[in-house]
Amino acid sequence: MQNNAVLARTTPATPRFPEEDLHFSLPADARPAAPFRDEFLDPEPGLSPMRAGRCAFIQALARPLDRAFLSEFLVDFTWASSLLEGSSYSVLDTATLLECGERNPSKPMDEAELALNHQRVAEHLWSHREWSVDNVCRMHALLTDDHGLAEVCDSDHFLPIEQRGKPREFQDIRLRQSAYLPPFRPGTGHATSLLGQVMAIARTLHPVQAAFYLLTRLAYIQSFANGNKRTARIAANLPLLESGMLPLSYVDVDKAEYLRGMVAFYELGSARVLERTFIRAYAKSVVRASRVSDVMKAEGFDADAVSEHLAEYVTSGRRPTGRHAAAFIA
Repeated sequence: MQNNAVLARTTPATPRFPEEDLHFSLPADARPAAPFRDEFLDPEPGLSPMRAGRCAFIQALARPLDRAFLSEFLVDFTWASSLLEGSSYSVLDTATLLECGERNPSKPMDEAELALNHQRVAEHLWSHREWSVDNVCRMHALLTDDHGLAEVCDSDHFLPIEQRGKPREFQDIRLRQSAYLPPFRPGTGHATSLLGQVMAIARTLHPVQAAFYLLTRLAYIQSFANGNKRTARIAANLPLLESGMLPLSYVDVDKAEYLRGMVAFYELGSARVLERTFIRAYAKSVVRASRVSDVMKAEGFDADAVSEHLAEYVTSGRRPTGRHAAAFIA
């Protein structure tokens, strides 16, 4: 039987990145301005081919990508991605809303609409997996639609109709808590061009590398007036689903680490924090979306411990010794 105490003791400590620590010791307004840099759209820094390949190897127990899987994924993705946007909806609130159509009356209306938009965009991606700028724009429009509800028109989660799904031309934007200056070349079609460039580069990569690339670069180019990170999170699943791999739900992603990782990429071009976050999140998504046998459950299957060991395997290549984690590796 697998010893969970041993698993916990052998889980690797979180690495520190001194360069990022020093950079973030200053508040955003005291850090040097970081204007957009074209070279940050190169595939490097990114997920290495070996680590990407090992993400594909940990799917030995993966469930089929059918409608039953979709119904569970919709709840997980909607809840987790909305949480990263600041929603207070619990997983139970989310499931009740998506499956029964009942919102939590004690919570703001915009949080319910944010969740429903995540459900709609995930359902859209499930049946529309085209690698195109148009498809990214359709997903952005779904994520930022206020559905004409007066109660949510002032929420940061939504955009006016003329900005939904349309790359910005004349809107200059500034990011809170970051010294990054997104590109702004009014009237040139630059934002649309950057979308096309990112999609074309992603198409050349291994599916897991492409997922990581889209997660980072679609957010970096800030082609829309708002909702860029949300759009990047759903678009990252395009190459995974197209290749028949389990999608990324973002369950249990640490919000502070995710945002710090995004800002580290924006300002420093460093993907180390986000790489760690991505690998952990993908290992967790795989474990949640896999078939755990009754025997494994009877032996005290610990999903969190197994996820950590799979993340360590993806990072280092060292195969886990515990039977439960090893069962996930093809």
